[in-house]
Amino acid sequence: MNKVFFKYIAKNFWGPFFFGLGVFMALMLFGSLFDKMNFFMKSSSGFGVFIRHLVYQLPYFAVKMMPMATLLAVLFALGGMIARGEWKAGMAGGWRPVEMAAPLIFCSVLAALAQFAIQETVAPAFFMRSEHIFEGKLRGRGDWQRLVKRDVSFSAGDEVFVTAHIFDGGAGVMERVLVNSYKDGNLSTEVNAQKAVWDGARRNWEFYDGVVIKYGARGEKPVTSQFRAFSGVAMNPPRDLALERLVPDGVALRDVLTRIKRLKAIGSPVTGETVLLYSKLAGPLANIVLAVMGLTLVLLIRMSRILSFGAALATGFLFWTFMIMGQSAGEAELAPPLAAGFGPALIFLALSFLGLRKAKVF
Repeated sequence: MNKVFFKYIAKNFWGPFFFGLGVFMALMLFGSLFDKMNFFMKSSSGFGVFIRHLVYQLPYFAVKMMPMATLLAVLFALGGMIARGEWKAGMAGGWRPVEMAAPLIFCSVLAALAQFAIQETVAPAFFMRSEHIFEGKLRGRGDWQRLVKRDVSFSAGDEVFVTAHIFDGGAGVMERVLVNSYKDGNLSTEVNAQKAVWDGARRNWEFYDGVVIKYGARGEKPVTSQFRAFSGVAMNPPRDLALERLVPDGVALRDVLTRIKRLKAIGSPVTGETVLLYSKLAGPLANIVLAVMGLTLVLLIRMSRILSFGAALATGFLFWTFMIMGQSAGEAELAPPLAAGFGPALIFLALSFLGLRKAKVF
């Protein structure tokens, strides 16, 4: 295809894309504003705090709305070409439909890369800031991430196992704690303390007011001693032990992989995290899927700009619904994690290609 024509078609994509992205983000912003206004009215926080909460959500809104903006851009760009007679002129000039659609698919790939970049860099940190403001300041819930746990048992390193009455991962404190340290599969050291505190400067746990029992070789009598302070057990820091409440939109792929590794280390199931991993990988692909869906809608159903906007909303939310349903099915172990993450996108893509084939694009 001629480069000038390629650039011309691609140029028609970006105007509707940014217009649609702005409109869709504004809709989500106003929806969030009215949804959470009640919490703001009941809190003592200033209006500036509430505005910061909404502003921090903007990258998250962009990630969620980019596929719908891509769909709208394809509908407007291709619909405009058909209305102006450029589609027929191109075909009369010897270009195949798939060649004239290629610039729009290329633009959808760029949109997918942009979404992935925002999803993995800016959006998680900003979304967590917005959650800290909403949960901590507007709702007054200090431990909304559930860093304080009671009567827990977990692995704290290689052959080190801990039982604690209270574990505060945020403060780095444990109360009524029992630590069993093994060597070559045999119990080596047992520490029973009233309290344990993480010393960030020395990078170790300090145990207070307790008893330490050191076990020797088989047949040897254990040696028991009391202590006011003890730090002879190598354990992981609190951040590696505290499994806070998972906030799916507040983590990047690397955070999900780290969480999966930590869960596997303590023998916990990782189904939900694995589904989230595949869902995050499949998310940006929605731009390409909905771009192909947009081509199908325009070529099979000729529609006005108003109808195109409505079609973008309806199709986008339908696709979004299927993505959420797939993720829920995966978390409930009704579907494999890979199918739960990528299944909806592949189904919509297959239906779109069937539509394009019916429209004789290829």
